[in-house]
Amino acid sequence: RVVRLRGSTSLLGNTATAMAMLRLTLPWLLLIFLCGTTCGGSPPVGLPSGFGSACDPFAENSDGVCESVGKSLMQKAAGKVKDVGSATAAAAPATEGGEEQAAAIEVAAAEQPPVAIPAATPAKRTSASMLLQTRRPFSGPDLRLLQNTSKNNTKVDKRNHLAGSTISADEAEKIKAKNGYYLGFSRDFWIVLAIMIVSLILSMALVLGSVSIAVGWRSRYLGNGISLEPDGSIAKPVFPVGFGQRFLGHDKNSNFAVWADLSLRCAGMCGICALTYWVPFLMPLNDFGWSMQYVVVIICFSVYMDIGNTTSLAWYNFYGTLLPTLNVFLMWGFCPDGVTKTEIFSPTWWFGMIDFIVFNGAFLVLNVPVGVRMFALSWQAYFSMAFLDPNNTTKFSTGLDDVILEGAAVGPLVGTIFGCVLSILVVCSSPWGYALTGLGSAQEQAINIAWSEGMLWTQMIRFYKGNESTVEIDRLKGEAKILEAKVMKLNGMMSATWWECFDLWKAGRVRAHIIALQSKLDCMHDWLKGSIQAMQDEDFNDLHDKLMGKVGDKLDKLADVTGKLMFRAVKMGINGFALSKYSGADAALAQIEQRELTADMKAVAAAQKELAESFAAAREEVFGANTLTSDSLGEHFFVFALATYGQIATEYAEYILSDKRAEPQGILKSCFNGVKDTLAFNSLNFIMRTSVGFFGAWVIGYFGMPGGIMAPYSSTAAGTTAYLMAAEGKGGSAIMKNVARFQGTGGGTIIGQLLFTTMMTCAWWGSIIGFVVVVIYEFFAFYLYFSSQSFGYVGLLLAAYGAEHLIMGCSSQDTPGGVYNTIVDQTLAILCVTAGDLIIGNRSSGHLAAEALFTMTNILEGAMRELFGIGTRDLSTPRDKRHCAIIDRCTDQGTAAVHDAHKIEIQSKYMQADSIGSEAPLEPRFYRMPFKQELWDTLIKCGGQIGIKLCCMEYAIVDAEARKEKGGKHAAVDAVISTQTLGKVVDETMARWEKVFTLAETLMLHETNDKLTNLGKSCKALLKEPMDRLDSNLKDIVQEISQALPPTTSKDSILADDICLASVLVMMMSGIIDRINTMEEVCFKDPDIG
Repeated sequence: RVVRLRGSTSLLGNTATAMAMLRLTLPWLLLIFLCGTTCGGSPPVGLPSGFGSACDPFAENSDGVCESVGKSLMQKAAGKVKDVGSATAAAAPATEGGEEQAAAIEVAAAEQPPVAIPAATPAKRTSASMLLQTRRPFSGPDLRLLQNTSKNNTKVDKRNHLAGSTISADEAEKIKAKNGYYLGFSRDFWIVLAIMIVSLILSMALVLGSVSIAVGWRSRYLGNGISLEPDGSIAKPVFPVGFGQRFLGHDKNSNFAVWADLSLRCAGMCGICALTYWVPFLMPLNDFGWSMQYVVVIICFSVYMDIGNTTSLAWYNFYGTLLPTLNVFLMWGFCPDGVTKTEIFSPTWWFGMIDFIVFNGAFLVLNVPVGVRMFALSWQAYFSMAFLDPNNTTKFSTGLDDVILEGAAVGPLVGTIFGCVLSILVVCSSPWGYALTGLGSAQEQAINIAWSEGMLWTQMIRFYKGNESTVEIDRLKGEAKILEAKVMKLNGMMSATWWECFDLWKAGRVRAHIIALQSKLDCMHDWLKGSIQAMQDEDFNDLHDKLMGKVGDKLDKLADVTGKLMFRAVKMGINGFALSKYSGADAALAQIEQRELTADMKAVAAAQKELAESFAAAREEVFGANTLTSDSLGEHFFVFALATYGQIATEYAEYILSDKRAEPQGILKSCFNGVKDTLAFNSLNFIMRTSVGFFGAWVIGYFGMPGGIMAPYSSTAAGTTAYLMAAEGKGGSAIMKNVARFQGTGGGTIIGQLLFTTMMTCAWWGSIIGFVVVVIYEFFAFYLYFSSQSFGYVGLLLAAYGAEHLIMGCSSQDTPGGVYNTIVDQTLAILCVTAGDLIIGNRSSGHLAAEALFTMTNILEGAMRELFGIGTRDLSTPRDKRHCAIIDRCTDQGTAAVHDAHKIEIQSKYMQADSIGSEAPLEPRFYRMPFKQELWDTLIKCGGQIGIKLCCMEYAIVDAEARKEKGGKHAAVDAVISTQTLGKVVDETMARWEKVFTLAETLMLHETNDKLTNLGKSCKALLKEPMDRLDSNLKDIVQEISQALPPTTSKDSILADDICLASVLVMMMSGIIDRINTMEEVCFKDPDIG
């Protein structure tokens, strides 16, 4: 049991006891702090996290017996530490009714702007009892844990109905004495512990059970084998849809049905919770120290899209509440009366202030998950303010043995737990529809992508075999973009799937197989886009027609068998195939699937060999020699890309049959990784910005504002800043976002109050009206949240703030002054956060986007130099001595490790640049010129295309290197890059690369009307020697490559054909030159060049 200090006992008078308290409390806090911030890491970019709240409820006066720490220090020598089983306190006499009580309450209400409280019953109240139902606005998204004090005339109801407590210390002791102690701890401690354990077990059971069912029925629905259409093509996989989505028109607009389904689920749960204020037999649910209204707010900040995201957000919301609650036990354990018995600058005051700074500073300095940080900061803002308030009468638990549900910290914690469990329940299976699981959706998306990829290749081959270019190419290009969007959507679905299965059992295997598929899909789509470009550039001359006439049927065959292989392999992957895990009849079926997949692999290998032999023979017959010609570059690239599709499908099938998967990331390992991530530091800029906003708002709230706008010791603004603070790297545009969020905070406050005052009644039908109003309002708010990229967060705030002011007792009502002060507090929070961004000088989103883009181009430049054997930042390497460094890395590290190395880096930086760049136009540019949107769009598009072309070259080299004969030497790549003309083109390209990207970076970062005086030399150099397309040198390049390549022999695959490999390098190099020229043209269109 935590030892508490009483009477005149010195805080440090008994060193052993003080150290015992520290050993008991601080390691506990540290352990939970480190472990709780783990389990899957931070939430996906762009998704919302849990947000903190803090209450400042109206409370009865009480007289504690704890002397100030300052007095205790002076009496240090005589101090004694007592192990107190239950707190003893002398309560001040309560005022008994009448005019004196009303007058006293009116004075208190004048000091704290009143806001109406939801009533427990619609019973008639005296004016005095109605005044007692007031509270201060408080922090978080104004998640006020509304004090629902039920008084009949002058008798105080000793049960707090929401998170705050109105009981005196004497009443608290009576409750504990009545409830009793067990094993040295209060009864409520064991209740809270049981609630936490049962909730954790129930949540895990709901999550794992729902996901297992969802994954299982999808596996069974697909069945065994492959369903074929009458023409022999694979039938499109279609999965059943739940009743709710069918009712909402899934067949007409699937996106609307999904978002509306989730919105209706959330709104329905909010409506059920709201009934606890309007239906008499449900009202007792608010009589145990927590508030169902606060439960609704937790639901708003926890539910998102699927079980995985909801579980992670719920965990962060719970954990962000638990940490400051434990810190409260530490603070009030040292001195249960705070500073109510001392004065400012006393040791007690300093203790509370230092605890506040250290606790909150740790969350700003360390790399804590965003949701945990926001909840913890917001709660601690209130707790510390109450501790430092000399007039505080709120009852806080002073240790684990002192826990009571009515305590101001314990009640919200229990409410948070209930809200988290209900949030998970919202997205689980129900008669309304299936469980909303990211893993289940990923199963459907993966098999759909496999089917779409095969169909698209079939259509592309049919177009490429034609004798003319038609508008069909535009349709195919559009299909490729749709497929790319599906791949990106699959990545999003998989982002939080660890939280759905914790890498356990069959669901864990399904997750591992889909993760392995994701990297294959990225590579496949790069080749697909390259093939589309080759088709666009094709001139469809007579030579092309003759070549396609001879190899067209081989192309069709390879595309057909590869499509079936990929479909079957993905189907087995999303079914969680693992031969070693089956037994009995399941094992027999698995062996059948294994044989079928092996047969498909052999069919693909045979088709690869047939195409290689047929293409080599046709090439020699049509073009007169078995060598590379300028007219056949496109054809060579296209067949190489198709062969790569077959190779990728084969590799994934081999992975499925290998019965191996990446090592599961269990809960303990995830905790360990989370500890490492948490111990990292945020940037100094972020720490300073957020500190100015948060601590600035807290200081203003501590002293208050004149004119009754804000009373002293108000934590509302500080708590609100906790969720307004910008994430790392996007603070410039966050200024506009914070202003826009006022639409959610202020709008929710006003709309909620308007609906409550106009629609609610205490008549018998009031509960029906209230339920309908809550469901309709929350439905539209949640739909905006889930469906809108620009206003999604506004929808979330509308849902939370509207619920706060809409879900109250039928006879309750916020006063106009209370609503006004709430909005003032919200506005002050926005001003404080904005001040932090402006004072510290948070970096512009435009600058950050440009930095990310040109970091990516630097990676591209380094990869180009590595590929073509050019020394870093110079062209001194003799052209006939150049050697591709990728081959050396393949030898040292293995082809698997090298294959996607640059792809991951490039894609990461590209996505970062694209994300930040989309926010750059939103930031205020007070003295700067508007963001150069046209220039940026061209740069980011061309940069991404250069990245794809470079990756295709690397893929081709690595795949060719993987297929070289054992013990042999693959000299084709070095022979190609060592040719004189190609080497000269590469040298000119790299020299121009540096000039163009330097010019582009200078223009992007120039945001004033000042004349650029340092561009003259570089611009004149670019204009003096314009870079032509590769076409002017193509004839010489092809001739030199043909002479340099070793004699061709029969190959088992196009991937081992040196001529095809050379055509890939030449075509991709040509595309890179075109993109650099495009970037140069748009730079010279910029007004700053003039």
